[in-house]
Amino acid sequence: MERRQIVNNPSQKVWSKPLLAGAFTFLLVVIIGFIILWQRYQIMIETRQREMSGIINVVEQNIEQSLKYSYSAALSLALQINEDGEIEDFDNIASQLVDQNSNIDGIETVPGGIINQVYPYEQNKAAIGYNILADSTRNAEAQIAIEEKKMFFAGPVELRQGGYSVIGRLPVFIKDQFWGFTAVLIDFNKILETSGIEQFSAGDYKFQFAKVNPETGEEDFLLDSIQLDHSYSEEVTLPEGDWKIYIVPDKPNHIFYSLLPVSVLVLLLGLAFAFLVYRFMKQPQVLEEQVRKKSGELAASELRFRTIFNQAAIGMVRVDSTTGMILETNKRFQELLGYTNEELQQMDYRMVSHPDDITDNTQLMSKLRENQLREYSLQKRLKRKDGKTIWIKLNVSPLWPPGEPATSHIALIEDISAQVKAKEKLEENEKRFRSLVENTNEIILIINRRGEVVYHSPSLKKVTGYDQLETFGNEILSFIHPVERSVMLKKLEESYYAEGVPFSEIIMRFKAQQGHYIWMSATLTNMLHEKNINGYVVNLRDISGKKEAELNLMKSYDFVMEQNKRLLNFAYIVSHNLRSHSSNFESILELYDLEDDQEERQNYINLLRDVSASLNQTLVDLNEVVSINTNLEIKAEEIQVWEYTEKALAVLSLQIESMNAKIINEVPENMKVIFNPAYMESILLNFITNALRYSRPDTVPEVHISAEKEKGRWVLKVCDNGIGIDLEKHKDKVFGLYKTFTDRKDSRGVGLFITKNQVNAMGGEVGVESTLGEGTCFKVFFK
Repeated sequence: MERRQIVNNPSQKVWSKPLLAGAFTFLLVVIIGFIILWQRYQIMIETRQREMSGIINVVEQNIEQSLKYSYSAALSLALQINEDGEIEDFDNIASQLVDQNSNIDGIETVPGGIINQVYPYEQNKAAIGYNILADSTRNAEAQIAIEEKKMFFAGPVELRQGGYSVIGRLPVFIKDQFWGFTAVLIDFNKILETSGIEQFSAGDYKFQFAKVNPETGEEDFLLDSIQLDHSYSEEVTLPEGDWKIYIVPDKPNHIFYSLLPVSVLVLLLGLAFAFLVYRFMKQPQVLEEQVRKKSGELAASELRFRTIFNQAAIGMVRVDSTTGMILETNKRFQELLGYTNEELQQMDYRMVSHPDDITDNTQLMSKLRENQLREYSLQKRLKRKDGKTIWIKLNVSPLWPPGEPATSHIALIEDISAQVKAKEKLEENEKRFRSLVENTNEIILIINRRGEVVYHSPSLKKVTGYDQLETFGNEILSFIHPVERSVMLKKLEESYYAEGVPFSEIIMRFKAQQGHYIWMSATLTNMLHEKNINGYVVNLRDISGKKEAELNLMKSYDFVMEQNKRLLNFAYIVSHNLRSHSSNFESILELYDLEDDQEERQNYINLLRDVSASLNQTLVDLNEVVSINTNLEIKAEEIQVWEYTEKALAVLSLQIESMNAKIINEVPENMKVIFNPAYMESILLNFITNALRYSRPDTVPEVHISAEKEKGRWVLKVCDNGIGIDLEKHKDKVFGLYKTFTDRKDSRGVGLFITKNQVNAMGGEVGVESTLGEGTCFKVFFK
């Protein structure tokens, strides 16, 4: 029964045939060996991919930073364009933008698609007058910028003025109408220099830039052609210009080839084990023959081991586990350290190890000798013969059976200096980025799907005064000024469907801790798809100073334009009136010289006195106008308009009684405005006096004084039933100096002119409504 069981056991059948047992052993060893090789291959591929990803991210950040600076320059120039589509002092502004930004080489204004202004002028003047939109070979990318209403980087192209540059065009819209572009020129070689690819290209990688042709949709490669094998490459897309950056290993199959010798070793070991099994299963021969054959096999095995040992692609060392002395080394290890085998055999492992790494290695070796470990791995540094240091990955395995005294061990050494340097560079970049985030004035927020702030940068307190923003739901919107709140909400909704797309230049006011609002420029990016972020990233930059300067600039511009208008008008008036008086003097004196009759001469003297009096009155009027327009420090205070109206009526009471005029004062007693008291008296007296003076002879004069609020500001009305003014004929002359509309001799045309200047000087406006023969109504709109 026992013999029958042995015969029927399948495994016993296999092992009873030496050739079949050898084949089975060979397959088993090869399968196990290649599984280990495959895992090693995958680890090395993943390591290289992580290194490539880290390098390409650094290049991407450098290029994006360079393009942001270019975008800021184009935007700064666009902000200088006024409503008429012009830029004052272009050369000064452009020189500051170009000279202070090393990332750009030139700047242009392109109204209507035609290059109009350039800086520097001498280098770029050949481009002036060039119509971008009319050039079918160049206008596609310009049309993209107009359609998407954002900056688009075209090129690199050969410029009309010479050179090879990238052109960033920012479309400018005035009153929702396309005006043109502000453009920046960036030398393509400068982009390559700032990206850092020259530094990385000196290693084991190559780079390629590609530009998507907007007409064909195909990629145009910008650098020397290299083979793009996507299974070994890493690519990054820059949306601002439909660019792609590729990084490709210089030797894409290096990892595969580096493992070929090991695979050969696996095959040889499989054959060796198969052969041993085969020989073991062979029928025994005489003892002498077995000893001879075994000796031959051992010699062959030793030879094969020596060959594999010396030709291995990784460093291999056999070390005395008791003393630490190096017993033998292979060629790869000798190449790594620069020593010969004889020199290394006179050294122990401590002499080639970095001093800081000896302790860890010694502790692990002690545990190995005491059979507490059967193998260990360690990353450490070795000192080369030339004094340089390299990083290695050390794998150690004992060469004695478990539980027996230590003899020697084998160490496998893999050079990982490149990976360590790449990792250190990534960590350095990360530290630099963290330092920038912690020290910049720009606030970085991360908002989750519910609108709650889950992260804020340290600059939050410095800029807004808040230690943190505690929000629930969409309460983050409560910090935004109500006027801009709907804009931010709309951008959040748009961003939800545009993952990874930044929505920049969102101008809004943000409420600070003390209650006041700060002007901010926000950039919103949906990063919900990123596991490490899982939210919206909001970059906030304080632009209060810039915004206030912009508002003050607009106010100053309006003030200067108004002052220029007044000065031109005043110069015309002075020239006209003084010339009239001088002509009268000249004519009368000529007649006086020609006249012999003393009585006629006396008449001419009387005429001179009249002209002199008129000239004096003109000078008095002009002096009063000048005093209003040049008084930059007009004192204003809160006054009760009803009280000043009563004072004006009291001053004119005799005139009112003599004309039997009817005065209706319906000015609210709660009407209070910030105004100059003297100007208020003058305005009321002028309007009421004019209403009485220009009344109709056949009608009882009636003056109605009232006030009401319109759109949040007070409006004073002085209406009469007098002779009225023909506004169709005199509308533009009502408030002009020396403009009269009746035949009355006491009409000088000064009062309304002075009144308008007084109202304007206080930031208000004055208007008139009138019908000829029915009456006039003057309105004062207070600031």
